[in-house]
Amino acid sequence: EIPEEWEVKKLQNVTDKIGDGIHSTPNYVNNSEYYFVNGNNLINGKIIFSENTKNVSQEEFLKYELKLNKNTVLLSINGTIGNVAFYNNEKIVLGKSASYIICNDNLDVIFFFYLLQSNIIKKYLSTQLTGTTIFNLSLGSIRNMKLYKPPLPEQQKIATILSNIDSKITSQEQYKEKLEKLKKSLMQKLLTGEVRV
Repeated sequence: EIPEEWEVKKLQNVTDKIGDGIHSTPNYVNNSEYYFVNGNNLINGKIIFSENTKNVSQEEFLKYELKLNKNTVLLSINGTIGNVAFYNNEKIVLGKSASYIICNDNLDVIFFFYLLQSNIIKKYLSTQLTGTTIFNLSLGSIRNMKLYKPPLPEQQKIATILSNIDSKITSQEQYKEKLEKLKKSLMQKLLTGEVRV
């Protein structure tokens, strides 16, 4: 049961476009400002470039460039399933294991980001997987995904609450790291007699 004001909508009806990356291997270069991104680059809401991330030339970037915007969420759909990240104007070429979902004006992108990480959506995605050794999620399954959609102002309030909690978690994790470093330093000094109590 959901509140009366909420709607049940297929994802394709509240988005401008849903697609995936290229199904071929681009020409790589050693160093450039353009990156080839797959599902394993989508970590904790961000596109992460590691030392294993390949670079492509400007020509390859322009050849495969997608018209993504600030209302875009990326979702891993091949191999690793369900990793989610916001698109933040990175210069990327998407591979086939990453899909893009561009929200329309009736779907708040931050609300949708959190919705994709909810148990109900994860459960749906798990029922749609194909493959035996490498799992795959089809674009058709993504387009037909049913969402519980509150009115836009309520979506924005939910998104704000969850974003604030995430900010607090990040702050506490940073504080924990500082305490752990302090503890290590004190252990070294106390257990070697460098500092006496």
